[in-house]
Amino acid sequence: MTNEQRRQCRAALWHWQLIERQPGPETECWAHALRRTAAYYERRDPIRAGILEQRYRRHQTVEQVQAQLHIGRSTYQKANSDLLSTLAVYAAGDGLL
Repeated sequence: MTNEQRRQCRAALWHWQLIERQPGPETECWAHALRRTAAYYERRDPIRAGILEQRYRRHQTVEQVQAQLHIGRSTYQKANSDLLSTLAVYAAGDGLL
């Protein structure tokens, strides 16, 4: 993943609620990729699903998320990197990246 693609995925995660409310073909594709990423982790990994919910839907701080999920900094960083990669795969599949 390039730095630009990583930036786009971070922006989409951070602005998730706004993307869900805005009509348009590109935002609908991003919303679809975000929902697929969330569904994937809800079924497979509660830590990553928790990060998606707490950090990107509720906009809590990294420290708050770590405390709620009982994880350390390195676990958070690895999980967050995985989230970005998964979102990038779905976004690329939808022609966004």
